[in-house]
Amino acid sequence: MKRFIAIVTILLAASVFITGCTEPASPKGDIYTPPAAASIPTEILKSNFGFLGATFNALELEALGIRWDRPHPGPFIWGQIEETKGIYNWDNVDQYVARAQQQDFAILATIWPFASWDQAGWDVDDDGSVVFEEEMGRSRHKPDNMDAYQEFVTALVERYDGDGIDDIPGLKFPIKHWEASNEPSMQDGFNTFFDGSPEDYLEILKATYQAVKAADPEAKVVQGGMAGMEPWMISFWEPILAEGQHYFDIANIHSIGASEVLNVPEFEKLLAKYGIDKPIWVTEAQHRAGMTLHGEELSLEQHAEVMVTSYVLSFAHGVDKIFYTTFRAPPSGDPQFEQSALVGSKGEKRPAYYAVETMINKLNGFTEAEELGTGSYRFRVGDLTVYVLWGSSAVPGEITGQVLVTDIYGQETITANPVVTYSPAFIELTVTAGE
Repeated sequence: MKRFIAIVTILLAASVFITGCTEPASPKGDIYTPPAAASIPTEILKSNFGFLGATFNALELEALGIRWDRPHPGPFIWGQIEETKGIYNWDNVDQYVARAQQQDFAILATIWPFASWDQAGWDVDDDGSVVFEEEMGRSRHKPDNMDAYQEFVTALVERYDGDGIDDIPGLKFPIKHWEASNEPSMQDGFNTFFDGSPEDYLEILKATYQAVKAADPEAKVVQGGMAGMEPWMISFWEPILAEGQHYFDIANIHSIGASEVLNVPEFEKLLAKYGIDKPIWVTEAQHRAGMTLHGEELSLEQHAEVMVTSYVLSFAHGVDKIFYTTFRAPPSGDPQFEQSALVGSKGEKRPAYYAVETMINKLNGFTEAEELGTGSYRFRVGDLTVYVLWGSSAVPGEITGQVLVTDIYGQETITANPVVTYSPAFIELTVTAGE
C-alpha cells in the first residue's frame, strides 16, 4: 500500500511580547505593529521522529537529529495555569517552551482538562494514588464548567500561536499541534488518566477542538492517544470515533511494550471501519529489551532490530510521526524504562541508539513510503530512493548494479550483490538512472 505524506509549510504571524502583558509596551504616541510572521521551519515540520520529554535530554537529542518534543505530562495543565478561576499564570509554560525552542524542538502539547476548583463538585476516591497526582490532583472527570475550560484553551492556544496577538515574549516557533488529554480509556487504579464515559470524553474532545480552532484555525488537534488495541479499549473508543471524527485532525495510537508493529495495522483498520482517513501519529512508542517476543526475550541487539522494523512498517502504513518514550535509563532502575532506554543510566549508548540514529539519517523527512512485500519497503527521501529489507524478502529487481548497504548501526558497504538477512538493512543505488 502506497502512502504519500503531504508536507505543508504553515505561514504564521510572529510574536514578541513582555512577560505578564498581552502585547509589547511601546513608546508614548507610538502605535504597536505586530512583528513579522514566525513559522515552524519546513525541515522541522516534516521530521518524523520525536521523544517524550525531549527537553530533559535536549542537547543529546538535538545531536541525534530529534526535532519533536511531547512533554509528558508537561506544563499545559488547566489547574496549574489557572489555579484561581479567571487568573492565568503562564510562568512554567513559558519557561518550558523557551527551553524546547533553544534546541529547535517543535512541541506536541497535551492539554489536561483538570482544575481542582472546577473538579470540586465531583466525588473523589481517596484510596491509593494516581499517576501525575502532584501535577493534576486526584479528580479526573470532565470539566464541570465547560465554558470556563474552553476560555482557558482559547487563551492557551492564543499565547503560543505566533500571530503577534497576546503571544509570549520571543516566541521562536509557534505551537501548532494540541493533544486533547491522554489515554482517556485508562481508568484503572494508579494508571487513571480519566474518570468518565466515552460520551464524557467526546464532550472534552469537541470542546477542545472548538476552542483551539477559535484561537488558531490553522492549528491541528490530536485526539488523546488510544492506549492500545485490547478489546475493552476498542469498546471505549468506538462511540468516540463514530460520533467525534470531525473533532480531531490527527489520529493517535500508543504502543507500550505490547506490539511489534506499534498497533498501527489494527488501528488503521479501526479507523477505516468508521470511514476515517486522517494522518496517524504514534505519540507513545516503546519496546523493551528483555520482553518476550515470539517466545523469547529480546536481547539488546534484537531490541535495536525491532525498533527499525516497527518504525518502517508504521511509516509504510501511513504514520507520519513516532514519539519514543525513553531516551536515557533512570537512576532508579525502574525495569520498564531501564529496558526500553536507548542510553543506559551511566551514559552508555545501546544498540537501539545507533538504530534510531541510522533511521534518522536514512529516512527522516521522507515523502513516500511503500510496502513492496513482507520485510520489503521503499522510501522516497528528497532525491533518493531508500529500500529497507529484512527477513525472507527478496531483493527487488529494480535494485541493480553497485549499491550502498547500511546496517542498522550505520556501517556501510558497497556491493553489487546485496544479501537480505534477519537484521534490517538500508539499500541505496549509488548511481542514478541515466548516469
